[in-house]
Amino acid sequence: MFEKTLIPVAYGERPEEVRKAGKILKSLGASSVCLYHVNEPGSFFRGADLSWLTLLSEALEEAELTVEVKTGEGHIASAIAETALLEGVDGIYMKAKRRWHIETMLLGSVSRDLLRLADVPVFVHKVRPRLPDDGDGREDLTVLYATDLDETSARPLPYVMEFQGAWCHLLHVRGRMADPLAERVRREAVERELGTVAEELRPYFGRVTIEQRIGDPAGQVLYVSDQIEADVVVLGRKSAAFLSAPMGYTAERIVTGSRASIFLVPQPGSRNAS
Repeated sequence: MFEKTLIPVAYGERPEEVRKAGKILKSLGASSVCLYHVNEPGSFFRGADLSWLTLLSEALEEAELTVEVKTGEGHIASAIAETALLEGVDGIYMKAKRRWHIETMLLGSVSRDLLRLADVPVFVHKVRPRLPDDGDGREDLTVLYATDLDETSARPLPYVMEFQGAWCHLLHVRGRMADPLAERVRREAVERELGTVAEELRPYFGRVTIEQRIGDPAGQVLYVSDQIEADVVVLGRKSAAFLSAPMGYTAERIVTGSRASIFLVPQPGSRNAS
């Protein structure tokens, strides 16, 4: 899933935190990392000594990862997304709660921009799962797979399989049908579709459950995520029309409101879609 991973880093990163992140990536199949720093125009740290990147690289090498260090310039999220494509990485890993530079909180701007711009999967590590001190930390992993049961939502399925773990909960949120008969037919159809997906996932998790709810999609995903204490919420990102909100209102609400980490899988070539 993350055989080659790009990790954006900023001045002030702690090697011990990067080392722990390396352990998680290793458990998700990573073998090499591109450590990437963007020199943002106007930043207080622009032009500063970059020897701290060597310390971060050494910390990742302790996790038995091959590390390449690169730097770039310009708009942070755009530079990260472009480099991810040029380097041919399988995904981007980033911690949510730390400062990019003095004025910018990563989740406030950079990660939201990156989640809508990136053409490769993005893993935003939030409050859960906790970074492990030892081991790979996956034995008790709980994954919430939110699906619309369409092509976009099916795309993350191979990635969900690679997460593995203790529990995968499939969730489909929909609107209520106009009459009782239509509602019953739709409910039974959704149950069958969710059951089919669950069967595909059973070899990879200790437990697989399904649920369908009626209501606001973002609100219901956030509610269920908190109820089951999900470690990771997996979503597919739909292609956006030109000049529309690229990530979508529902996905953005989930990304900003979730305490669980977010794994977002874009539609191929989504930035060029019209």
